[in-house]
Amino acid sequence: MKIYGSLRKGILSFCILAAAATAGAQDKASTFLSPRSDVRDEVRSDWNKSSGLDCIYTFGTAAQTPAPKGYEAFYVSHYGRHGSRYAYTATAYTTLLDMLEEGNASGNLTEYGKEILLRLRDFWADARYRVGELTFTGWEQHRRIAEEMVSSCPKAFGKGSYVYARSSPSVRSIISMSSFCLSLGRLAAGTEIYEHQGLYDVQACVPNMGGNPFRYTEPTYVFPYSETPEDFFERRFPGYRDVLAKMFTDPSAALGDRQPFRAFQDIYMLVAGMNSLDMDRRADMKGIFSEEEYAIMWEADNYDRFTEYFKYKTPCKSIIDDMTAMAQQRINDGQKGADLRFGHDHCMMTLLMLMDIDGFGTVPENQDDLVYWFQTFRSPMATNLQLRFYRPARKSRNASNDEILVKVLLNGEEVHLGNLEPHTWPYYRWTDVKEFLR
Repeated sequence: MKIYGSLRKGILSFCILAAAATAGAQDKASTFLSPRSDVRDEVRSDWNKSSGLDCIYTFGTAAQTPAPKGYEAFYVSHYGRHGSRYAYTATAYTTLLDMLEEGNASGNLTEYGKEILLRLRDFWADARYRVGELTFTGWEQHRRIAEEMVSSCPKAFGKGSYVYARSSPSVRSIISMSSFCLSLGRLAAGTEIYEHQGLYDVQACVPNMGGNPFRYTEPTYVFPYSETPEDFFERRFPGYRDVLAKMFTDPSAALGDRQPFRAFQDIYMLVAGMNSLDMDRRADMKGIFSEEEYAIMWEADNYDRFTEYFKYKTPCKSIIDDMTAMAQQRINDGQKGADLRFGHDHCMMTLLMLMDIDGFGTVPENQDDLVYWFQTFRSPMATNLQLRFYRPARKSRNASNDEILVKVLLNGEEVHLGNLEPHTWPYYRWTDVKEFLR
């Protein structure tokens, strides 16, 4: 097939693209952007946001700016995080359970601690063989996102359109892709859809994966802060033992030889992760943290995630190279449809930094100011970043590059590409976007 052959050539070629993009991060806020200065109050008052990466996706809340007169969407370049899932590691469930079992054996539990132990025992009996699995909620999220894409860009789909979908090797990502494509195919009759997962897909979906033979190694970045996540936690949350005192009569003995922050991060993931589970699978853990304590835990986890994701900036440049190459191929061919990529939060958040979405690339001098720019709750379960491409409706399908406009959406919300000047907000010229991403 001519269309598939053209796209296939693009997929193979991006794997050997030179990673010679400039190494300078977007370290200053742009003219269009301002820090989210009230973010701590925002998180404290919203349990969903303070759940960070386990924040649940919200639908249909953002208003859309109509396309410039005479323009219509013909193509979507998409990167999506898998949908809601069970915790990706069993320790999120077992750390507190083990601590409570030890406390029970030594007579170190409060009445509340005994209640939580019973709830966790029952919960773990059901969840132990579901670790990492996509939930029904996660399946539904991608079904609905596909619906929104088709309804928002009807001329991009249907007869003569082609959708090429790829995923990381993770089963939850593959099933998320399947849900999305099934929904899209049902709504857009005549659209040709192809799903794939293989080694050549990792550069577009999960390029930081171990063993990736195409992984970019240049340029290198120097982490900007000297404080470790463990030290950040102890400095910002000196009263963490108060949380343990709710469950243990002697909170100082509860941790045993566990490192405090890593144990608390597991407890935080346990509580936050209940958001992602179907209602009949959840256990009530909200009382473990007060709203203030939960907000502090979010900030500690937020800093830890930044510490982890910062080192992925080099390999994740290949996602941008893929998006750029595939989009240009579509424009050259006059082809409508979508290129879909399904992966993970660590790639999504890194992508937001690299593209400086709403200032995500800002690196403030003080690590305590990081929360004003970098927030994990902006990558909820089923996060999706879309570049929607528009061309003049009444002209040739092979519109010139300087006539192509692009709108960037994060979870359905119109967002800025750093300090790039838009053609007419929120629409950018493709020629400008391409140069910005380069």
